[in-house]
Parts: sequence; C-alpha cells; structure tokens
Amino acid sequence: MNYTKQIFLIAFIIINALFITSCDKQLDELQPINEDISSFLGKKLENPYSVKNMRKAFENLKQNDKSGITVSHLYIKFKPKNEDDLNLIKRDSTLNLFNYPLDYEVVEGQEAYRDPEVSTSQPTYLYASIKVDYDIPDVEYEVIEELFIPEEIEEKNDSFYTDDLVYEALRITNNLDYDENEKGSKWRPKGTIKLWDKTKNQYVFPDGLKVRATRWFTTHTGFVNTNGYYSCNGRFRGKARYRIDWERYNFALRDGFWNSAQYKGPYKKGDWNWTISNGNIHQFYGTIFRAAFHYYYKNIKGLRRPPLNSFWHVQLRILAKNEVKEDALGTHCPGCRFLGLGSAIKIYNPQRDSEDIYATTIHELTHASHWNMNSWHYNNGDAIVVESWARGVQWELTRMVYSSYEVTYGRLNYTGIVQDMINGYGNRSTSSWWDYDEDGWGDPPLFKYYYDQVTGYSIRQIEDALVGERYWNNWKNDIKNSYNNATENNLDSSFDFWNTY
Repeated sequence: MNYTKQIFLIAFIIINALFITSCDKQLDELQPINEDISSFLGKKLENPYSVKNMRKAFENLKQNDKSGITVSHLYIKFKPKNEDDLNLIKRDSTLNLFNYPLDYEVVEGQEAYRDPEVSTSQPTYLYASIKVDYDIPDVEYEVIEELFIPEEIEEKNDSFYTDDLVYEALRITNNLDYDENEKGSKWRPKGTIKLWDKTKNQYVFPDGLKVRATRWFTTHTGFVNTNGYYSCNGRFRGKARYRIDWERYNFALRDGFWNSAQYKGPYKKGDWNWTISNGNIHQFYGTIFRAAFHYYYKNIKGLRRPPLNSFWHVQLRILAKNEVKEDALGTHCPGCRFLGLGSAIKIYNPQRDSEDIYATTIHELTHASHWNMNSWHYNNGDAIVVESWARGVQWELTRMVYSSYEVTYGRLNYTGIVQDMINGYGNRSTSSWWDYDEDGWGDPPLFKYYYDQVTGYSIRQIEDALVGERYWNNWKNDIKNSYNNATENNLDSSFDFWNTY
C-alpha cells in the first residue's frame, strides 16, 4: 500500500469513527445486488470497425494499398476494482462510458446491466472507444479490439472513407441497416423529453439532462432545454441507440450501490420523444435530477454550490431508493462523500408528490454544501444549526420552482429561523408547527402566540454568517454583527423562540 492510500485509509477510519451515527444507515447500500441480466443483451455482432474487417472491405473495393487502414481507436473494457478506480475513469468528462459492451444487441428499455462475472462488491466493467494516443487512467483495462473509425478521422482524403468503405464494412459483417442510395445522407438525433409532475398536475421538462445517441463506437450528445427539446452535436447514417444517464459531471444518480440510474432508449433512425408518465420510476429519478441540477447549475440566489467533481470531493452520488421508508425521507453521509465511498445522499419514498421529493433533495444537498464550506464545523456543529440551515434553504430554493410550497418546522431542531429572518415568518398572532424532521414524525403540534419583528435578511447573508460557526448563539451574533438591519434588535427573541418549547 502506497503512502497516499495509507493517508486515505486513515482519514476514512477517522471519519467513520466520528460519524458512525450519520453513516450507519448507509450500510444497506452494500447488500448484494440481484439483477436479471439475461434479457439485457442480445446476440454478439461482428465488429465492422475492426482493423481486420476494414482492411477486408478496402480490398473488396479493389483498393490495393491498405497502408492507410491503421489503428485509429481502441475498443477497451475498464475493470474498476473500487470507487477510487471509478472516480479516475469518470474524471474525464469527454470520455463516453457504457456499462454494457458496444458490439452486442441491447434490449430497449432496460435500466441497468452488470457483467455476471463481476463481484457485487465492486463496480461493473465499463466500455469505451478511445483514440489510440489517449492517456488511459491508471486503472486495469483490457483492449478488446483495435479499431479504424473513418468517421472520426479528422483528415480524410475524400468521401471514400466515410461512405463506400463504411458501407462495405457493414455489408460484409451483416450489419447493414441502410441502402446504397443513403450513403451520402445523414440525420441528426433529436427530440423532446418530458416528465409528469404530480404536484403541478402537468408535464415539466428535465432541462440540463444529457441525451446520448450512439452508433457502434461513435457517440453524439445533446442537452434538454427549458422547453424539453434536445438536439445532438453530430449526425449519423443508419440507426443509432438513444440513452439517458441521470447525471452531470458534478453529480450522478444511482439506482443501486454501483449502478447508475439510466435508461436505454430505442435503436432507430429519426427523432426520439420520451414521455415519462406518472408512476414510472424515472419520474422519481427525474424529479431528483431536476433538484440537483438546480442546486449545481442554476440560479440559487448567490448560495454556495455543493462539492464539485475534483480530486478530493469526486462526483457526488445520490442513491434514488425505490423503497417506502417510514422513518426517513432522505439521508446524508459526510464520510461517504469525502472519498466517494458509496452514495453521499439517499432519497426514499418515490410515491410522494413531486415537490416533496424535490424539497428533500434540496435539503440533503444543502448538507453537502454546508459540509463543503467547512467540514469540521459542519461535523461538529449543533444539530439545530445544521438542520435549521438545511430546512431554510429547502424552503427558499423549492419555492423557486413550486411557488406555493410550505415547509414544516420544529423547535429545538428543524426550526424556521432562516425563513423567519428572511420574511418574518413568525410575525403572526397564532402559529402552529409539527415537530417534524427528516427521520420521521416527532412531537405533537405546537401552538403559541408569537409576535416576531425580524425580517429583511437575504439567504446569502445568513449563509455567510454560518461560515466558521458551529453554535446557535454564535450564528446569531455573527448575523447581528455583520449586517445593518433595522430589525436586528429582535434577533435574540427569534433565536430564543425557536430554541425553546
């Protein structure tokens, strides 16, 4: 074991010792995964892009000099052993990775595939086509075949390489799916994607979602816009396979310990329009994705983002558990996030309304962002500080999408102090709260006559005051001392109210 890995191991042990309470519920993620993979792959196809078959096609076209048919790409199989390996592979955003082999038929609509020879304690194999001079990460891999892909060679002598040669290679390997008259024509993958919103009772669009269209070893990509439309950045001859991965560079949804949440679309020529109906598990994935994309890439009123994909923080994983869990809506594990060991966030109960799933995702991502500000202060902070902050951001950001959203608050823990400071939430004669938290129902409703005169702070001001603070009163004092606010003299009474029954 090298010195760097020793440091990582020691850090992980320390983190687990400190936060065993936070992470003990993550252990169910390590259970064996039983998946029916028998219907996922169809028959194995003869590879038309192998150097051998390209040279044979060249010869059939009565071209004598085959020296131009050299290795341009490698078809490889990555064999990651753990999350460290997986992170190294996925750090390159330009690498198109697939968890199934690219020279097989694939059944439409399948969610995930794991190679049957891979242990359930490690990631499944990942397949890719890479340029021959690509700097491969320090991860075990196998070269399946050497390729010649004329469509991806920047300098070509004439259209011979992309028309006649490819057509002949497809023909001799029994993979031809267009006629000779179509050799010069191309089409662009595009379409629309929408998902049902149970709260709004209408279809919404998962803007930011990446759509990939792949034909053999070439992939073109498009992103869903705010109207649900996407258009890929390249064109094909013949059919291509559409695919959805519920992820972006900084975060990824999972449907199991090692499995990314994904959908295999049709193998076709032409537009693909996908409507995600009520009750479809992808409605759950799509709602979580929308919230995560919001926090990572859209307007969040100046707040800090959750951890970005980097050497230390890696891609944040969100496990979308298709499970009804009475004692939790979501969980967050700081130790899991630190080295990418498992999923940092879990979201449960897909049967809920869309705004509730969205709000829970925002809540857990706020924990991730808070931890990223200062992990030691977050891990050692008062629960009332940590949870009240997450509850406040949950309210603020969810209302940007669901304008009538109302959050439930408690006292001594998941309080309404953040909303209180922004809009004077408690400034009414009679208020009632359920003491409800992310782990389940708590105390019965609380009724109290309460007049509050605090208002006018921004969410970013409140967050800035949180940096470096662990304790309830210290947070209050930092807010009071940092800003000029006409209502600041009433901060004491507000903080006292939320911190008492």
